[in-house]
Amino acid sequence: MKRKLIILLLIWVMFIFQSAVFSRLEFLAATPNLLLILTVSVGFMQGKTEGLMTGFVSGLLIDLFYGDLFGFYALLYLLSGYFSGRFSQIYFDEDVKIPLILVALSDIGCGFVIYVFRFLLRGRLDLTGYISAVILPEMVSTVLFTIVLYRLFYRINHSLLEKEKKGRHSLWIRD
Repeated sequence: MKRKLIILLLIWVMFIFQSAVFSRLEFLAATPNLLLILTVSVGFMQGKTEGLMTGFVSGLLIDLFYGDLFGFYALLYLLSGYFSGRFSQIYFDEDVKIPLILVALSDIGCGFVIYVFRFLLRGRLDLTGYISAVILPEMVSTVLFTIVLYRLFYRINHSLLEKEKKGRHSLWIRD
């Protein structure tokens, strides 16, 4: 229960930073997708179900405040969380290479799906322009912020795991 509350708090904090703080910074080429970083990190560290739920709540928050088609971002982030959760079996302590790759792939995938359903179907056919102006700058910005934020999320996860292990008073449960 404590883990779920902390993840909800992290979702809310990342949403505020993404929408209110980083979107206003003019020196950034693109706003980093902090909610996607959180979704991929939770999915990678905790598995498919946690990633799926984190992605759904994150996407739902974006849908509520910014979405035209309700549920679109919830589905995108849900799939990103599930996809990254598929790699939780190869989770290594503090290894940031796999989460970086997962964040980059998820960001490119989300950007491409957004292009298809929000621009291509409306007759805007400039895919190369969209990739160079939107997808790549956002992906680079998101990957750079992943380096810092993943370590923070890792420490939070590690702390929660230690508290959960101490909370179990069974001699039969091993680490």
